[in-house]
Amino acid sequence: MGKAIPTVEGWHSQHMVFSMDFSAWNCFEAAEKEKARAELKAFLAELESMHQAKEGSYAFYDVNGYKGDLLLWILAPSLDELAKWERKFRRLTIASVLVQTYSYTSVTEVSAYVKAKLDVPEVDAKLYPCVPKDKYICFYNMTKKREGNDNWFMLPQEERGRMMREHGITGRPYLEILSEFTTGGVGLDDWEWGVTILSDDDIQFKKIVYDMRFEEASARYGIFSDFYVGTIIDDARFEEIFQ
Repeated sequence: MGKAIPTVEGWHSQHMVFSMDFSAWNCFEAAEKEKARAELKAFLAELESMHQAKEGSYAFYDVNGYKGDLLLWILAPSLDELAKWERKFRRLTIASVLVQTYSYTSVTEVSAYVKAKLDVPEVDAKLYPCVPKDKYICFYNMTKKREGNDNWFMLPQEERGRMMREHGITGRPYLEILSEFTTGGVGLDDWEWGVTILSDDDIQFKKIVYDMRFEEASARYGIFSDFYVGTIIDDARFEEIFQ
């Protein structure tokens, strides 16, 4: 019979993906557009202040493909704080032309599988991340299989630990060229975990995920959601999107 592995939790996390109704946006008068842009910039400035004060963090990216146009990721100390930020965003003028296509509520976590291999500063960086402003983002969810003989949660703790150590050995060399954050959604959302990867080289997303697929923990027990990838919204991209 399996036994739960202890986890340590940090900040609460909300990933939100939105599609933008550009037809509705194009119907805005110039003054309305300017107001909407100013409000959004002020909101992002508030998030940046929170980020600089190390009271939370965030990421704002332009999404590729049909799954959405914008990805907003907010980290805050509590669910209450996340709800306040989300309400503030939904009250912006720009929100009237946005349709939320996906969301994921979770909390940063470090499990005993990982914690034993990290020192305290590394653990803190996972639990209370200062999200880097890397050019590209990749976000996806995953759940462990619970089917017949392939039931992750019925495996002995030692067996799961062995597979997760092998999983970590495969991924560790990539940490020199990307940042990875795991958030747990068990009891908070539909998927058990969320994985957010950031890098200045998007090809590294393909390489690390492909390499990981050959690890037993993923090959036999991993179930994955859609993948969301995008480019950071810097000043130039902001003007391009919200012109």
